[in-house]
Amino acid sequence: MIVSTTFLLPGHQIKESDLARVQVTLGDVGNNYISQESEIVGTFSKVRIEAHELIARTSISSHIDLVSLSSVPLSIRSADAPEGIIPGSIIDIYWVQSETSAEIQLVPELVIAGAHVLAISKSGSNFGSEVGLTVAVQSDEVLSLLGATSQGRVVLVSSHG
Repeated sequence: MIVSTTFLLPGHQIKESDLARVQVTLGDVGNNYISQESEIVGTFSKVRIEAHELIARTSISSHIDLVSLSSVPLSIRSADAPEGIIPGSIIDIYWVQSETSAEIQLVPELVIAGAHVLAISKSGSNFGSEVGLTVAVQSDEVLSLLGATSQGRVVLVSSHG
């Protein structure tokens, strides 16, 4: 059977380097999964496929008329990112008022739910340093995310469970 070598996001065009062959016995459900690389190279993932996951026939499409994702770079304070996020992590992004001395205290707002971390370009070791990362969000959410970064700061939250 065929598994992915890394996580694949919806809309990702599958290439040969994304795939590996494994030996498994699936019995009657074996026809629900891809068994040959040639069957899916060039197709698009319809859903998030985890690393080393068997690839179901229902999770791919020959068309890209799916959710359109955009890669957005962010620079945030290291204290505003949870420990242990890595490429492939799913995070929620909140806007937080940066001025704590302001007369009106605004409640933090959820800006993006379920963003995918694509890359972490640097990680600071000091409390006040910055972390650069790239996240994948739905294309229609880019303006909301950029607006949140221009007024205040963003805080990343990962859920476990």
